[in-house]
Amino acid sequence: MENFDYTIKDGPGVYTNLDKEYKEFIKKSIGGLDTETTNRWDIYNIIMNDLIALKLTRVFDEVKYRLTDGENPTTIMLEILEREDYKSELGWFLKNRVKRYIEEDFYNSFSQ
Repeated sequence: MENFDYTIKDGPGVYTNLDKEYKEFIKKSIGGLDTETTNRWDIYNIIMNDLIALKLTRVFDEVKYRLTDGENPTTIMLEILEREDYKSELGWFLKNRVKRYIEEDFYNSFSQ
């Protein structure tokens, strides 16, 4: 975990309570996970970085609130990718990847 490289803030400045809560959430979420699940969080982080690059900082904060409130990360990310204001060159690739995660989760729910 020494290589923690996840985007927590949308720019310089003081860490807000949300930023601190989100950082702790990410650390707890990825701590001790297998490589495949950690790769999933890396894709989510790409989406979060993309939100900043697209100057969608309110959406960036919304995602942090929703994640720290316990919503399903994959569902949140797909919803964000399908929004009209999310116009990214990576969008198609990311959306297909997240849809595949949803399918995997659905099929895995039967094997438990």
